[in-house]
Amino acid sequence: MKNVLFLMTLVSAFIFSKAQNTYYPQAFFDKKQAQSMIGFGNATIEGVASTKQKNNWGIKPLLGQKHYAPQGTVVMLFPVTPYFEEFYKMRKKYENKNTTVYMSEEAFKYRIEALTDNRGRFRFEKLKPGKYYLETIVNFTATASYQQQTGSTDTYINNNYQYSTPIYQTFFYNYASANRESKFVEIKNDGELVEINL
Repeated sequence: MKNVLFLMTLVSAFIFSKAQNTYYPQAFFDKKQAQSMIGFGNATIEGVASTKQKNNWGIKPLLGQKHYAPQGTVVMLFPVTPYFEEFYKMRKKYENKNTTVYMSEEAFKYRIEALTDNRGRFRFEKLKPGKYYLETIVNFTATASYQQQTGSTDTYINNNYQYSTPIYQTFFYNYASANRESKFVEIKNDGELVEINL
């Protein structure tokens, strides 16, 4: 029995490893360069984080509804180094439900974080001129709809049944979801204020 359980565990692990592929950039990560790029300056990036419902996983949402990031949502800022550029290209090319692209732990450390307020606003201060990448995950509750047959209407001609016409009713429900929102931002001058919508 123990052997059977062990074999089943190995098979499950093998299937999972085949379904979940993981990639990392192979470019050299220059931590001195990254540290210098997020060093102190006099520029500011401020903005609002929000998202819209999308038609994912077979759910048909009421498209167009805008959701602001809840208070306390983390917005991350990364310096756009050659390592980050490779990471971003790989993620666009390979990432899907079975494949994930990660940065190295060391590269991930070189970031700045800000928290949103109750209106989804965030602010990064004391930045140097340069190119940055901002990313956040916006959690929200969305509304979707579906139709269900609730009855039918029968048609008779001269008291003889001909056909039935189904009657459908639309039902609405809420569901929890999350979208990744991101943007590249460039600060050209020291002391500049850049305003964005994320």
